[in-house]
Amino acid sequence: MQTAKTDLRHLLKLLDDDTPVVREAVRTRLASLRRELPEQLLALGEPLDEEQERLLSEIFAPVCREELEDTWLSWRWLSTPQARLEEALAHLSAFLSGWQARADELGRKLDSLAEQAVKKGNAYDARKLAEYLFGGRGQEACLRGNSKDYYAANNSNLLWVLANGQGNPLSLSCIYILVGKRLGIKIEGCNFPGHFLARVEHDGQTWLVDCFNRGRFMLAEDVAKHHPAANPSMEEIVHESATVETVVARVLRNLDEAFEREGNMTQRQVVRRLMLKLMEE
Repeated sequence: MQTAKTDLRHLLKLLDDDTPVVREAVRTRLASLRRELPEQLLALGEPLDEEQERLLSEIFAPVCREELEDTWLSWRWLSTPQARLEEALAHLSAFLSGWQARADELGRKLDSLAEQAVKKGNAYDARKLAEYLFGGRGQEACLRGNSKDYYAANNSNLLWVLANGQGNPLSLSCIYILVGKRLGIKIEGCNFPGHFLARVEHDGQTWLVDCFNRGRFMLAEDVAKHHPAANPSMEEIVHESATVETVVARVLRNLDEAFEREGNMTQRQVVRRLMLKLMEE
């Protein structure tokens, strides 16, 4: 163990060595350690400085992109819609969070949120859970709509959303769905135009839940009837569950727009390749 720590310290010191051959050798070695490196750094007990973090991010960025693209769509072979949705979003979120993040972090954070809902007595039904998560009926919100930076890419990263307590309509709805799954509450997505909603059966009626606006419950038939674009297709939208592929595609479109706004063409190209893979299947 001590030898491994010494070797790691040595590699980190050589990250910005003056000799190109040495730098390349160090980068190759560190790239081969990517999966276990976060744990090794934690065991080392010496936080990276800003320059080391920048250099490691630079080294691992192409590796992470390649890993995501190579394994993308593996989620489609899982047995349930909720499992497929969680797996797809977990891998996207880990990629967006940087090289130290792992996909299995999302499941653990969702487990914790579900456990807290149980402890607080808010895990009985969809309405109670929405009030707990989004602050309905005057409760303190665990999560809220990010109105200030509505179009930011971070809003599509569920790890970031859970850590910062704010997101967009789609990410908040996905968290609601996945926490509900853990509590035995059936919650679906509604592919509502312009503002994604959740969809639940509660007290014998179909409700749409606006997770972005404090978990507001709205009768599905009223939304279909009074929406400015009310037509037969709107009636179908509010009464149909959004497929996992539809949700994932919408997340990718949000990211595509966000990266265009941010001028991040590298990430935008990755997202577009993922979209193409999804459409080709």
